[in-house]
Amino acid sequence: MAPSWPVRRGSAQVSLWEMKTGRIRFLLEAPASQNVACAFSPDGRLLATGGFDMTVTLWDPSTGKKIAVVGKHDSPVWELDFSPDGCCLVSCSLQNDIRLWDVGERKMAWSHVGDGAYLSAVFSPDGKTIAYGSLAGKSGLLDAVTGRELAVFVMGIGHIGDVSFSPSGKYLATGTDDDVIRVWDTGDMKEEAVLAGHSGFVNGVAFSTKGGELLLASSSHDRTLRLWDPVSKRCLATLEGHEAEVLRVAFSPDGTMLASAGWDGMIRIWGIP
Repeated sequence: MAPSWPVRRGSAQVSLWEMKTGRIRFLLEAPASQNVACAFSPDGRLLATGGFDMTVTLWDPSTGKKIAVVGKHDSPVWELDFSPDGCCLVSCSLQNDIRLWDVGERKMAWSHVGDGAYLSAVFSPDGKTIAYGSLAGKSGLLDAVTGRELAVFVMGIGHIGDVSFSPSGKYLATGTDDDVIRVWDTGDMKEEAVLAGHSGFVNGVAFSTKGGELLLASSSHDRTLRLWDPVSKRCLATLEGHEAEVLRVAFSPDGTMLASAGWDGMIRIWGIP
């Protein structure tokens, strides 16, 4: 059984937890009434948050103090991700655009306006491209330097709730509202696998490499998480315990644990055997 930690609802606070104990270390008084997105920098020295106040805010996670407001979107911020070198931060907004921010200068580098209603934006492991997913049923790649669109992977298959690169950057996974995960080869942009098994929208996807084995985790409206071998296209495990839709999923850096957050107000931590 996975340990469970309650998420504070109806509050502008963002909680920082101690992993070993499950205790709250800091409560960040973030400006948004709903804080939807958060991301740690690669070195762990910065935390970025965003939400329905449309701002992107930086924090010091060692003290819980706010550092600066980097900038603001014209609609709620839905997801954030730092570049591998920590120098840049990408954000996407629910009704407008994807923006790249210079973390040191605290200013916007570019804005990509496409079909709008972006739900996910993440850097590739080499930091050269950014993948996105949208409510328009579209997923593609942007040039991280210019924001120019390089490729479109998916078009018109339902809302794309999340995207994730494999650690090597060879694969890109998309979770969609047709209840499946699609895995793409980023080299030739061909679909490598369709992973079926969930009975609800796929809201979250995350890759990890543990012991040389490539793993893919997914979270769904069907209240479960699944672990996949994306190469053999097999489902390795179904994780049950959430009492409502599971929204996001993330591996620990060493690949030994998996975190999930759901509409039941719980954060659950799972061991990866």
